Amino acid sequence: MSSVAPTTGKTYWRSLDQLQNTSEFRDFLHREFPVAASEFPEGLSRRRWMQLMGASLALGGLAGCRWEEEKIAPFAMRPENRIPGEAEYFATSIEIAGMPRHLLATCYDGRPIKIEGNPDHPSSFGASDALSQATILGLYDPDRSATLRQTEGRESFSRSWQDFEKFARRHFAGLKQNRGEGFHLLVEPSSSISRNELLARLVREFPQAVIHEYAPVSRKNELAGCELAFGQSLRTRLALSQAKIVASFDEDLLVLHPNSLENARGYASRREPGEEMSRVYAAESQFSLTGAAADHRLPIASHKIGLLLAHVDALVRNALNDSAPREALPALPAEAESFAKALADDLVKHRGQSIVAVGPSQPSEVHAIGDQLNSLLRNIGKTIFFTSPSVKPVATQTLSDLVAAMRNDEVNTLLILGGNPAYDAPGDLRFAEALANVSTSIRLGEYEDETSRLCSWQLPAAHAYEAWGDVRSWDGTICVTQPLIDPLLGGKSALEVLALIRGDQREAQQIVRDAVSAAAPAKLTDDSWKKLLHDGFLANTELATVTPSLGASDARGTWIREAAARSETDLELVFTPSESVLDGRFANNGWLQETPDFLTKLTWDNAAIVGPKTAEQLGIKHGGIVTVNAASTTVDLPVFVLPGQAEGSIGVALGYGRSVAGMIGGNVDAGVAPVGVDVNSLRNSQQPYFISDFQITPTDRSCEFATTQDHHAIDTVGLEETGRRVGALVREGTLNEYEEHPDFAQHMTHHPPLESLWEEPTYEGNAWGMSIDLNKCIGCNACMVACQSENNVPIVGKEQVAKGREMHWIRVDRYFQGDVENPSVATQPVACHHCENAPCEQVCPVAATVHSDEGLNDMVYNRCIGTRYCANNCPYKVRRFNFLDYNEDLEDANRELVQLVVNPEVTVRSRGVMEKCTYCVQRIQNVKIDAKNEQQPIGDGEIKTACQQACPTQAIEFGDLNNSESRVAVAHHDARAYGMLSELNVKPRTKYLARIRNPHPKLESTTTSPGGHQGGNHGHS
Repeated sequence: MSSVAPTTGKTYWRSLDQLQNTSEFRDFLHREFPVAASEFPEGLSRRRWMQLMGASLALGGLAGCRWEEEKIAPFAMRPENRIPGEAEYFATSIEIAGMPRHLLATCYDGRPIKIEGNPDHPSSFGASDALSQATILGLYDPDRSATLRQTEGRESFSRSWQDFEKFARRHFAGLKQNRGEGFHLLVEPSSSISRNELLARLVREFPQAVIHEYAPVSRKNELAGCELAFGQSLRTRLALSQAKIVASFDEDLLVLHPNSLENARGYASRREPGEEMSRVYAAESQFSLTGAAADHRLPIASHKIGLLLAHVDALVRNALNDSAPREALPALPAEAESFAKALADDLVKHRGQSIVAVGPSQPSEVHAIGDQLNSLLRNIGKTIFFTSPSVKPVATQTLSDLVAAMRNDEVNTLLILGGNPAYDAPGDLRFAEALANVSTSIRLGEYEDETSRLCSWQLPAAHAYEAWGDVRSWDGTICVTQPLIDPLLGGKSALEVLALIRGDQREAQQIVRDAVSAAAPAKLTDDSWKKLLHDGFLANTELATVTPSLGASDARGTWIREAAARSETDLELVFTPSESVLDGRFANNGWLQETPDFLTKLTWDNAAIVGPKTAEQLGIKHGGIVTVNAASTTVDLPVFVLPGQAEGSIGVALGYGRSVAGMIGGNVDAGVAPVGVDVNSLRNSQQPYFISDFQITPTDRSCEFATTQDHHAIDTVGLEETGRRVGALVREGTLNEYEEHPDFAQHMTHHPPLESLWEEPTYEGNAWGMSIDLNKCIGCNACMVACQSENNVPIVGKEQVAKGREMHWIRVDRYFQGDVENPSVATQPVACHHCENAPCEQVCPVAATVHSDEGLNDMVYNRCIGTRYCANNCPYKVRRFNFLDYNEDLEDANRELVQLVVNPEVTVRSRGVMEKCTYCVQRIQNVKIDAKNEQQPIGDGEIKTACQQACPTQAIEFGDLNNSESRVAVAHHDARAYGMLSELNVKPRTKYLARIRNPHPKLESTTTSPGGHQGGNHGHS
C-alpha cells in the first residue's frame, strides 16, 4: 500500500482500487454489463447451487409470469372484518438482541408480509431499520426448527410436546423436592415484564435455582460505569434533538444503539442548515455510521479512547477552573490533540446543550469518566436522562459462573432460553466442553444450531411474530408483542415453556396481560387492553427520570490511570457486531447477508479490517489471508484494507462462520460451507471487545471478496472528456459556504441551455417525484432491505454478487474524500430517477419501458426481451437484469412455506427481463383507489414509498410535484437541491439536497470549498 498517496480536495473515490486507477477497477468500470450468464456458476457444485436457490433465492420470487397450478382453499366461514386480498395492519413490538423495536405489520389473508415502524410510537414514528425489515424473512425460513428432539447417549429421537410435558412434569417435580438444587437457567437480557415475573416465581418455587444472563454483545459496561460514577446502576437515554454538540467515543448512536431510531430522528432534526445545526464529533477505531455522519471523525485505536476522553475531561475542567485533582497524562498525537482541544472548546461553550456518549465496548471506568463529564457540563436532565432499569431485575450470575459450575459438576439440569452460547461464547470459556458435564440440558431455540445439537432436549421456539409477549421501550414505555399468525412449525415461546415447567395453566396472552396490568399505573380493563393491542403501547408509562449525584471524586484518578495504562498497546484486535448478521442470529437471513456493508460494501463475508498504513507495516495485502493466533487458538482471516481504519487497530465482525445456521448461513453436516469466519474463539471473557495479546502472520493465500463498492460506478474519472463534462454526483459544502452561497450545489456544473429533440409531455394531474436529503442520509441500508421486502427482489448469492449481478433496486453509493488514513465519507442512495427524458425509453426496441401520464417510468415485463439496451443507455446504472431464473421449480425447496413472504401486490419477475425501482407504484395505486372511493383528494404524504417509510431520518420525501405546497415540491425548490447528471438533459424526477458539514473553525480544512466557484471550467461542455 505504499503507493497510495494521501489526497485532499473535492475528489471523491469509492475504493483504493479506484484511487489508484488499477486495471481491475478500469475493467469493471468500462465493462458495460457483468460477464455473460451461465446456468450454473463456475466452481459451484450443482448441489450447493440447488440448496442456495431452493432455500433462499425462492424467497424473493416464486410465482413467475407463467401459469401455475394453484390449490384454492376458501374459508368455510370468513373471519370477522376480513376482506380477502385487503391488507390488515397490526401493531407489535419485539426485541432484537435486547434492542426494542416497535413495529407495524402488514398482513394479507392472515399472513404477515411486510414490516414497518409503528407510526404512533414515540421511539420510531414509523421508521425502522434493516434488521427489523428482515425479520419477516426469518418467519418463513424453512430451516427453522420444526420438531422436538431428545438425545439419549448417541441416539436422537423425535418427540412431541406431549412427550416433553410428561418428562417435564416428572423431572421438575423431583427438582422441586430438592429446592431446585443443581437447576440452572441461561437467558438473554430482556425488558419483558412477563418473563421477568415468571422467572421470579420460578426462583421462589426452586429457591436454590440459579439464573445466568448472557449476550455476546451487551451494555453492561454502561450500567457498571453509572455504578462507579453515581453509585447506582442506571439506563442512559440521549436526546439528540436537544444537543448542539454530540461527542461519540466508540459509540454507534445511529444504528447499533438500542434506541437508534429515536437517536437518528433526533440527529436529523438538528441537521437543517442554520444557527441551530448541530456539530458531531466521533472518535473510533473502525468506521461506524455515526463516524461517517460526523463533522469531525478521529480514527484512534479502541484501547486509546479512554486516554483521549481523559484529555478532553482535563481540558474542560481547566477551562471551567474546576478544582478536581489532575492526573498526569501521556501525550496524544498531534491530530488527536487538535481534536480534543476543539471538542473541549465546543463542550465548554455549549454547557447543557451537549452530549458525551461512550460505547458499550469501552471499560466501565471510561463510562464513568464520561458520566462525570456530562454532569460537570450540566447536560443531565437536559440532553441526557437516566432511568432505573426497565424491569425489576431478578438476581443473575454470569456465563463464566455457569461454566465454572458445570465444570465442578454442580449443574444437573440446565434450561437455555434462546441465545447460542456454544457458538458465541468467548473462546477461553470452552462452553461446549463444559456443557458435556450436564446430564439434562434443555434448549429452546428457533433453530437446531450449535447449542441445540449439544443438548439432550431441543425445543422449537416460536418466532416473535407467532407469540405473545411484552417489551419495554428504551424510555420504559410498556409495549405488547402479539401473534400475527399461528405458529407455523409448532414452536412455543419462552413464556409458555416457563409456564409449563411451573405447572402454570394460564394461556400466554393471560400471562402477558396479568404482568402488564400489574406494572401499569392502573389495572387494565377489557377496553384498555384492546386499545393497548391496537396502539401497540401503553401511553404515559415511561419510567421516571432519575437525577443522580456524583460519587466520591477520589476514584476518578484511578479510572484515568487505568485508561492511560491501557493506551500503551501498539496493536489491537477489535470485535464488533455485524450490521448484517449482528451476533450471528441473522446468519441464515439471505436479505441481510446480501446487503452490502455500509462502508466496505462487503457481502456474504467478514474480514480483518486494516488501514493502509497498518497493512504496510504488517506486510499484508488486500484480499490476502492472515493467520491470527490468540489464547492458543488459530483463525485464518481475509484482509480488507479500508481507508479510515485507525492505525494499529484491526477490526473484525462477529456473527459469521456459523457451522449449524442453515442452508444459507452454513450447515457443515449438510455440505454447506459457513459464510465468513468465526472469531469468537479469539475473544476473552475478561476482555470480550478488544485484545492486544495476539499475533498476526501473513500467508501466501488469497481470496476474492463479493463486494459491490465498484459495481455500477458512474464513470466520472475514466476518459478525460467524460470527466470534463460530467458534473459532481455527490455535492457538499460547509455551513459557512452555504450561508455565503446557499445555491452552491446548483452551480457546481454549468452547461448551455438544455433543449430536447422532441416535444416533451406535460402532466395535468399528478406528477410524482422524490427528494433525498444527503444532509440527513446516514447510509443505514434500511431503504435497501425495505425495498427488497416490498418488491419481491431476489437475492443471488455470493458467487453472483462477485460477478456484479446483485438485484437490489436501490443502492447506497459510498464515496471517500481526502487523506486515505483519515478520509471523510459521503453516502448517496441511487435508484431509478424516472427521468422525463428517459434515455432508456429512447432505445428500447419493444417499448417495454414507457412513460405513464403521471411521470412514472414504467416497465412492462411481458414486453421485455432482455436486450439490455436500456441498462446500457441509463446514466445512473440502476437497472437490473435477471440473469438466472430464480423462480423455476427447484428440488428440495419448501415452497409452501417460503412463498408466503411474497408481496401479492407486486409482479414476480422471470429470467431474461430488466427490472428497476417503480416508485412503489402499487402503493400509489392503492392510495388513488382509496381516495377515489372516498371522493377525497390525495393528501400530501399520504403515499409513502417503501424506502421513504423505512428511513429513520426522514431523508426521503415523495409526493406530487404539481402540488407546489407538497414537501417534495418544496424540497425540489430548495437552494440545496440539484439533479444528478441533469446536464445530460434527462430531467430526473429525483433530486438531491446537498450535504452541509458544520466543522469547528480550528479544524476546518482550507481545501473543502465547493468546486463550483473555485476556478476551472465549472463543468462547461
